[in-house]
Amino acid sequence: MKSGCDAGRQAGNYISYTSFSRFMKNLLIFDYDGVLVDSFDIFMSEFIHACDSEDLNHIAGREQFLALFEGNMYERMLEMGLQEEQIRRIVYTMRDGLRRQQKNLRLFKGIREALHELSENHPLMIVTSNETRTVEDFLRAHRIHFFDEIIGSDREPSKVKKIAYIQEAYTGYEYFYIGDTAGDIREGRRAGVKTVAVTWGWHTEQRLRRASPDYLVHNPEELVHLFRSRHPRE
Repeated sequence: MKSGCDAGRQAGNYISYTSFSRFMKNLLIFDYDGVLVDSFDIFMSEFIHACDSEDLNHIAGREQFLALFEGNMYERMLEMGLQEEQIRRIVYTMRDGLRRQQKNLRLFKGIREALHELSENHPLMIVTSNETRTVEDFLRAHRIHFFDEIIGSDREPSKVKKIAYIQEAYTGYEYFYIGDTAGDIREGRRAGVKTVAVTWGWHTEQRLRRASPDYLVHNPEELVHLFRSRHPRE
């Protein structure tokens, strides 16, 4: 297994025990789909079904779907010419489908253990394009109780604004956004936080590198190693 230092070096940043501020504690903000939960096939299927229900053929295949996540999903849909009311209906239809599919979703291997260790030393949050309640229900059913707050698309579609809210509400930290798509990384950078790309999710490593993440990790163990140099909350 590659170490976190190897992962950081490959992403263009050498990770050492002096890479982080000596005086600021870390707050870790996670994406949900593709980082915690292996949901790609179900999410794509429900999304395309929702588009079909609106007689829209803008997104009919895997690559078109993945391209939505080069940036913010909602902004990309607006750029494609969809109206806000259409987008709301698509999101509601998709939400209902995802709720029905909850029992078929699985946590990524090693992520439960990683979250447990990380939560002992750092506050954890979720910022996601999924719906808050859907995420809460899944985590509760799987006895994942490590997150201080979960902010979904029902509260705000922009991840930049959601991250900004966290920065205002939880002051005195160094903030990291952990995502699996190029859009996650770009929105994290726009919000002014450090970004960590994970390669086990929706976008390929090559695609993620083009978004220039601050750090890149290949498995949950590397993610834990990246933040192991930081001390518990004091």
